Amino acid sequence: MRLRDCIEVVNRKHLPFSMQNFPRGSCGDSALLLGAFLSDLGHSGFKYVCGERGSVADNTWTTHAWLGRGSLIVDITADQFADAPGPVIVAYDSVWHGSFKADREPTCADFRAWSGPGADQLHPIYAALRGPMLNSLQRNAR
Repeated sequence: MRLRDCIEVVNRKHLPFSMQNFPRGSCGDSALLLGAFLSDLGHSGFKYVCGERGSVADNTWTTHAWLGRGSLIVDITADQFADAPGPVIVAYDSVWHGSFKADREPTCADFRAWSGPGADQLHPIYAALRGPMLNSLQRNAR
């Protein structure tokens, strides 16, 4: 939730193009940012999962990305879909995520170790978000 809260208050013009309509269309980059943040906090082993559902023929085809570790699913952009059970989903064996068919093998969730298109655009936004996220965690730990 902290990462999502930080993203929501950032001036949209400072976000990569793919995140300017957050959460809509922001799932891939958001998942990679979350993967880096979790890794920095010592929570390793998350994978970037991308799936698709629907049909091109009837104009229902869509994709979505989230983090997974075993059967644990962490998704901070689910509310871009009207049928999602909530804006943020942290669950084991999510039935809703099961409606998406993985379109490739899950990969590393940390954008800093990722070679996909656009990953280089995430460095400045991660640098801008990391401080406020860590400050928020420290305030709540007191």
